[in-house]
Amino acid sequence: MGANGMMRIILILSFAPVITGAVLLCSCRRVGERAADSALTLVIVSPHWDGIQREFTLAFQEHYKRRFKKHVEIRFPDVGGTSQCLRYIRTSFKESPSGIGADMFWGGGIDPHIELKRDGLLSQYKPPEEILKRIPKHIAGMPLYDEDYYWFGTALSGFGILFNKVVLNEHRLPEPKEWADLSDPKFYGWIELTDPRQSGVAHMMFEIILQAYGWKKGFEVIAMMSGNARVYNRGSQEPVESVANGQAACAPTIDFYAWSKIAEVGSKILGFVYPKDMTVINPDGIAILRGAPNRDVAEEFVNFVLSKSGQMLWMLPRGARGGPREFTLARMSILPDLYEELRTKSIVDVNPFEWKTSMHYDAKLSADRWEFINSLIGAFFVDAHKQVQEAFSALIEAGMPKELLKEFAQVPVDEAQAMKLAKRWVKEKLLSSRYEAEWASLAQARYKRIVQLARKVRGQRAKGK
Repeated sequence: MGANGMMRIILILSFAPVITGAVLLCSCRRVGERAADSALTLVIVSPHWDGIQREFTLAFQEHYKRRFKKHVEIRFPDVGGTSQCLRYIRTSFKESPSGIGADMFWGGGIDPHIELKRDGLLSQYKPPEEILKRIPKHIAGMPLYDEDYYWFGTALSGFGILFNKVVLNEHRLPEPKEWADLSDPKFYGWIELTDPRQSGVAHMMFEIILQAYGWKKGFEVIAMMSGNARVYNRGSQEPVESVANGQAACAPTIDFYAWSKIAEVGSKILGFVYPKDMTVINPDGIAILRGAPNRDVAEEFVNFVLSKSGQMLWMLPRGARGGPREFTLARMSILPDLYEELRTKSIVDVNPFEWKTSMHYDAKLSADRWEFINSLIGAFFVDAHKQVQEAFSALIEAGMPKELLKEFAQVPVDEAQAMKLAKRWVKEKLLSSRYEAEWASLAQARYKRIVQLARKVRGQRAKGK
């Protein structure tokens, strides 16, 4: 491709291996070097998978050429997961406060966008009125775009449980209906989870559980789910594959992963459930970063993604007119009128604008404690997962003694204290590092003690018989 008049859009994807801070800084400098070599380089930091990357690339290339008579080259360097994207953006702005050579952040729900707006790292942009008037301000209490026009929802997602009907039947396991069902000891070794530090999808599901059940009960549910889990994955698509091939019976996941896999494998084998009154519809945000070097192209990309042409890519099956070419994306649109218009054509058979739920999800609360929750779950359940499994197995064998179960699932800080710490978590690295180390030691000691006491209880029960 020629360099003269060339415009390049670089989407930095986050469903990729973790990259250390040092590598991220090097990556940023390399992007800056490429920017200097080309006429325009639009960099979009995003936690989207290859299918979304490819389909919006092709569609936007055609749109831009049709409207501006110019070709757009699109490239995709890797950064990491949603949390890594946030870390990348923040670290890069510390190095270069006026701009980081990246233009946009796309994906990861709305919580990260709320964080970045609060940090002053986003740039205000109001799309044309003909685009905005088709988008409601809210859905089920969740904002679809920022009231000050710093970020916009681009697609909608719900969270639930994917399950393998064949595995459940063979092992006489009940179909899950709500999150707490996955904490049932019957599911020991049959659940798969994902590290929330690597996946925004996983983080959202843990946050939903904490808000649905409350702080203490929610942590208990997560603790017992972790005890049942056969593994904590790095990527949020891995548990879906495990459920599909029968290695796992159930996994919490986002709806479009589940729908895509059910379409591939068949509804006789796989099922998916939204926990009633215990899930939310979450918009997937897009925003222009402060100091964006190619502002005009970034604005046009936002306009396209929010337009009918962009929204149809989510809803239609691959090969359909106006739909994606290679990948069925199976996500819900932010445009209410599109559901009726595409009723007989859409791959999505749920209309979220008709969905009623009594759960109130606090997006600001979630954004404020994003990194704190990741550290808490990481220290107690992910990094110590082998010990978690051993302790939970010992509890099951001992008949689930209440006092030991209470200790196993005890949250180390109350919610008020957690929120105070969360406000300092990102900025005060010494504080967060100290707590993470303390939690790691506490977790190891806790699970070791539970194993010893549970085995003692089991021995006493055996003698009593």
